Amino acid sequence: MGKVIASMHGAVSIVNAIATGKGATLGISLGIETTVETEPGKGIIFENRESTLSSRLIRNVVETSVPKSELEKNKIIISLRQLRIEF
Repeated sequence: MGKVIASMHGAVSIVNAIATGKGATLGISLGIETTVETEPGKGIIFENRESTLSSRLIRNVVETSVPKSELEKNKIIISLRQLRIEF
């Protein structure tokens, strides 16, 4: 039915902006690419070949952000792949 591919790269905060009013971030060489597909059916399926990624966290995000009526009529297939970025 539908397919979306997205990637996100990691960053860390190196200055506490709440206390000082100023802050900065630093990109790091970690990232993730995910493919999310929907099909008729029910449930959330993970195709995760990276054991360090938490499927429980991702399941909670999906269950919180996708309306329950949509989860009941669509099967959501999530494929994850960690990206290794060289500088």
